Amino acid sequence: MLLAAVVTPSPAQAESLDDARAKVAAAADRMVALQARVERALRAYDRSLRDLAGGVSRSISAAQDADLADRTEAATRADENQRVRALYMTGGAALYATVLTAAGPTEALARVQYVQRLVSAGATRSATSSASADALRSRAGRLEAAASKRIVRASEVQRRYETVQAALDEARAELAALSQRARSLQEAQDLLAQIAALNAAVDASGSARVAAASAGDIPPLFESLYVAAAKTCPGMSWTLLAAIGQVESGHGANPGTSYAGAQGPMQFMPSTFASYGVDGDKDGDRDIMDPADSVFSAAHYLCANGAGRGGEALARAIWHYNHADWYVQLVLKLAGQYAERTPSRKLG
Repeated sequence: MLLAAVVTPSPAQAESLDDARAKVAAAADRMVALQARVERALRAYDRSLRDLAGGVSRSISAAQDADLADRTEAATRADENQRVRALYMTGGAALYATVLTAAGPTEALARVQYVQRLVSAGATRSATSSASADALRSRAGRLEAAASKRIVRASEVQRRYETVQAALDEARAELAALSQRARSLQEAQDLLAQIAALNAAVDASGSARVAAASAGDIPPLFESLYVAAAKTCPGMSWTLLAAIGQVESGHGANPGTSYAGAQGPMQFMPSTFASYGVDGDKDGDRDIMDPADSVFSAAHYLCANGAGRGGEALARAIWHYNHADWYVQLVLKLAGQYAERTPSRKLG
């Protein structure tokens, strides 16, 4: 028996080089279809992350267009009123008086038309400005409508991210199932490099979209809740809650149940809310859909995970809220932007 154990080759030893290459070739064939799945999932992930980061920018652009339209139209009207007043006060009447001294009907008509052109030129500029303002307002409306329809929540991005990671995990498992000899072949190493490149593309997509993200306007109700709730956690900035509120629901614009079951403006899982839920508005009830309860509960949950300590503890607290590196990066980016806008209230 001992002799048999010594001379019996192990499966790895028994596998010939040709067998190992054949197994790697079969794995490569399966990887072709799997890579296509990964790439499709990566494109969907990138689109959802782009919409999450860019949807706010569309809202900002819409608000800027509407404001510019109002200011431009008001300025043009004021300028035209001033110009007409100046015309009549400094010589408009005199111009009309020269009509009486005209040498004949033809010259008198010419002088009347000249005065009318002076007056109507301003009216034309005013009408043109008004039309431009209407066009800006129309564009603002379209942008705002598009932004509202395309509010993407963090949960949607996370779902796409998990799809990519699941496909990558399947690819890794495909190669891990090969024998040691097969994995040592250059063909197998090339497949591993392909997986690593796809994983790097996922990371690059997240970093690029985060870099382009822009913090948007906060509804007054939510801003007041963020500031008040942050005070319950010493050291935690209200801007952290604002950033999470933006990426989770667009500050309450999309508080419905996510694919994973999260609910409310701050997108709590019901089980988590049951443990960390707070009666933020002191009405005797903890309601996952209520803005005050949701925001104060988020402050409680983040604080319990170390958000008030800053640094690495803050990053870990954000990660506990949503287990994804892109999420941590995005929240920190937006929180920083909110802090830059209102530095005096950085710590609530």
